[in-house]
Amino acid sequence: MNKYFIEDEVSFTVPLTPPSVNHAYRPVMYTGKDGYAHRGRKLSKEATAYKHAVAIFARGRTVAPETDKERRTVRYSVELRIYLGRNQRLDADNAGKLAIDALVYAGVIHADHKVGFHVHPPERDWDNPRTEYIVRRLLD
Repeated sequence: MNKYFIEDEVSFTVPLTPPSVNHAYRPVMYTGKDGYAHRGRKLSKEATAYKHAVAIFARGRTVAPETDKERRTVRYSVELRIYLGRNQRLDADNAGKLAIDALVYAGVIHADHKVGFHVHPPERDWDNPRTEYIVRRLLD
């Protein structure tokens, strides 16, 4: 039994705005398998919290097909409306990457390379910052 509820369209609202790609990663040093120190990147706490919030508010709903045959032909349409709160700034181009990655993490879609998405220019809602998602499955 699949743990997701498969639909053709899923819409939900997350009471957070996605962090910009410029702030989604932080630099880290790690020791590689070769025993040497390396520089890398790790998701920031804000980006991780956003991905978890998307998973919570998606509530296990998905538009991803169950079979591999359908997964090879499916495409997705994602529409984002972002409402910024007081003193928030965000470039719409930088918001899309993490917002789509969060959908894959939440299981709403199965891959981010088959997504066509539209991010509306961010609007202001001083007291209620949020991200509204509309995700559709498009079968050929």
